[in-house]
Amino acid sequence: MFNFFSTISSSTLTIIICIIYALLILVVGTGKWTKGGAVRMDDYFKVGPGFGFIVLYLGIAGGFHTAFAIPGSMGFYYTHGVAFAANILWTVLTPLGVIYFIGSRITCLGKKFNYVTPADLLGDFFGEGKFKIFIACYILVGCIPLMSANIIGPAILLSEGIGPDILSRWGALIIISVLVTTYITTSGMRGLTWTTVAQAIWMFIAIWLAAFWCLSLFDGSMLDLFNTIKAQKPELLTLPGPMGNKTAQWWMTWPVFGIALYWAILPRGFLFFYSARSVATIRKIGLTVGFYLMLLYVPAIIIGFVTVVLMPDMAGDKSFPALLAEQAPWWGGFIIAGGLAAGMSSLDADINANSAMITKDIYSKYIKPNQPDSHYINFGKIMMVVLIIITVLTSLKDWGLVTIMIGVTAGMITQLLPAVLAVTVPTSLRITKNGLLAGIVAGLLAFIVVFIGTNPTFGFMTLPEGWTFDASFFGLLFNIPVMLIVSQFTEMPDPERVSRIRRALDDEFKRSA
Repeated sequence: MFNFFSTISSSTLTIIICIIYALLILVVGTGKWTKGGAVRMDDYFKVGPGFGFIVLYLGIAGGFHTAFAIPGSMGFYYTHGVAFAANILWTVLTPLGVIYFIGSRITCLGKKFNYVTPADLLGDFFGEGKFKIFIACYILVGCIPLMSANIIGPAILLSEGIGPDILSRWGALIIISVLVTTYITTSGMRGLTWTTVAQAIWMFIAIWLAAFWCLSLFDGSMLDLFNTIKAQKPELLTLPGPMGNKTAQWWMTWPVFGIALYWAILPRGFLFFYSARSVATIRKIGLTVGFYLMLLYVPAIIIGFVTVVLMPDMAGDKSFPALLAEQAPWWGGFIIAGGLAAGMSSLDADINANSAMITKDIYSKYIKPNQPDSHYINFGKIMMVVLIIITVLTSLKDWGLVTIMIGVTAGMITQLLPAVLAVTVPTSLRITKNGLLAGIVAGLLAFIVVFIGTNPTFGFMTLPEGWTFDASFFGLLFNIPVMLIVSQFTEMPDPERVSRIRRALDDEFKRSA
């Protein structure tokens, strides 16, 4: 059997395996199990009755992992060395601190008041109107870099794995966008969650297979691999890394603010929380999903270091795809499909969530109200196609590291954290709608200045030498004081709205305490 495969070119085998993957995803994402019983926005953009533990567990686990996982994390290890092990921090912090505590509260309110979008929750507490439009538009703009990253990474893998002379990056972008468009427009949240279940399993197996294959290039010895790195590039085994910027400041701010906190308040996170069968389901996931997340990043260091040795002096994100193109075994297409799974499992959820915001928060409220849900679902499908096209167009330019693009989204979305906490965590602090808006703007400006100024790509520094705090953290440092100050002089939310939401939280969490 293996002799038969050895007679076929690697590019042909990769194409065959990727076709099998594509057919599997289409079947899983459009089957009868993805169909709801009624045509309603609250059972298309989210799953009204809710998913049980296993399906939602794998949906959230797969949705966590973006092109940041494959090939982004390998590229980060390739460039920064062991410092990227800080990534393991967020795989613990996010499930325990965010999903278990905040996610369960979002689930509670989403089930109680039938929310569909993040702006539903924030607008119900602070008031509808321009505030809700601002939140929807702000999140949409913030998600564009992330959506671009989640199609660029897989496209690079697919093009390099098959061969750029056979499939260009443009062609790979088109193939991925058609696949995603097909199942999300057909089945909405149900379809993308079921495909993410399949993708979570596929990418987990693929990345471990890739790690063992990479080790085989060193006769299966991890010790030989690390000794080789020590001899050739010892700075990759040190802190604060070869660039000197992966310090304790970075360790304690980037995984927490640049990844962990922002993920849970992405629009896709809200829709997963809204689609849980119960608060208990989300809490169980919060306690257990970290094991899956950590185990996916352990093999990434092996892959990253092998590419350092075998494919030196390359751009980080392109190193692993180049290694696959040059030395991959006959089953290398399985690894490439795993990279497709990593990006597509987040891209589809982001497209669905942002389409929901445009449709429900803007179109159905202010452009064409009082239409049947079937009309809004059809409009949402059109918006999905539009968002895919925008994502592809923004992906044609080489923006650099996938992780940098995701950093832009992280910095923007993190500035919404005070608003989410104000709704989900009762406090005696005076927090108003105008205070939140002022804080978001101040935090965003601070983030932009620090992010651009500390990024070597732009060539100038805005922080004193040795300051390596994550830019998202700096954004919050400006955001929160401005929010609290402006809130002292502006009107509080409607007390009736506030008390209604507080009662719902009390009923759920005081009862279960």
